[in-house]
Amino acid sequence: MDGPELLGEVFSSKVRAAVLGHLLPRPHLGFSLTDLSRVLGLPVSSVQHECYKLERIGVIKARRTGSSRPYKVVAGSPLRAPLTALIAAALGRERVLRGAVDGVPGLRAAFLAGELPPVGDAGGGGAACFLVLVGEVPLETLDETHRRVEDLLGVAPATVELAFFRPNDWQDRIAQGNPHALGLMAGPRTELLGEGDHTR
Repeated sequence: MDGPELLGEVFSSKVRAAVLGHLLPRPHLGFSLTDLSRVLGLPVSSVQHECYKLERIGVIKARRTGSSRPYKVVAGSPLRAPLTALIAAALGRERVLRGAVDGVPGLRAAFLAGELPPVGDAGGGGAACFLVLVGEVPLETLDETHRRVEDLLGVAPATVELAFFRPNDWQDRIAQGNPHALGLMAGPRTELLGEGDHTR
C-alpha cells in the first residue's frame, strides 16, 4: 500500500477516527466489537468495518480470547506513535491521559501533580511534574503505566517522575502532614482517576 492510499485508509472516516481515539490511548486494553460499539455509541456493523480496515493496515489486531476477539493496538506499528500524537493533539492531553490509567488493576487514584510538561520536553530542568499513583499495583504494571503517560504527553522518558503509594501509606502521610504528600496535593493537578479528593 503506497503513501496516499495509506493516508486515505487512516483519515477517511469519522468512525475510524472514533475507534482510534479510544484504542490508541489504551494500548494495554483489548476491546471487542461489542465493547467498542457500546463505548462509542455506534452500530456494531460500522465499528466492524473500520476495525477491519485498521487491522489491514497494521494499526490494530484482534486476538481470540475464549469466545471473543478483542482488538488491541499493535505495539510495533510504525503508525502508532504519530497517530497517538495526533489523537492527543486533537482530543486534548488531559482526555487521552485518562486512557493511560484506564483499567489498571488495583489502581485507586491517579493524578499528575504540577504543570504538564510541553510536548517534546526532554526533562531538561523545567518545573517538576509527578505522576501520582495510589493503589495496590505490581511494579511491572507501574512501569508500564508510567511509560504510557509519558508517551501520551509526548515527552522523553524520565521527564515525569513517578510517585507511588499504597492506599494506607498515602492516607497516613496526608493525615500526618507529610511535606512531600501535601506538596503533591498543593499545586496544579490533572485528575486521571478518582474523585479528586485524595486526602482519604
